[in-house]
Amino acid sequence: MNTPTDFSWLGYDHKDATHRLITAYLTLDIQRSMEATTELLDRIQAIQSGQITEWERIGNAYCLRLLPEFVEIEEDYAEEPGIPIEIPLPLFAAAVSAWHQQLVGSLKNA
Repeated sequence: MNTPTDFSWLGYDHKDATHRLITAYLTLDIQRSMEATTELLDRIQAIQSGQITEWERIGNAYCLRLLPEFVEIEEDYAEEPGIPIEIPLPLFAAAVSAWHQQLVGSLKNA
């Protein structure tokens, strides 16, 4: 599997702090877990379809909250809680889908 710094998705901009935050979230909290990635994709779909109105996941380094319009990622590893960063749901969904595809590719190449 590529290193986290090699991870990107269509429209990724390494200069964009939001894009870097998404990458950090995926590499530190989701990691190479197909189960966690699939759960995240399922919850995104449930939010987008209106089956659920919100979902939260507390991970190793971040707290994630999915809402219909956006995603909040908050740093959860510092003494002082971080300020939640709002990310458009379509942007986050695209990144998670790319992460999933990268995991699938690494399993096929293993």
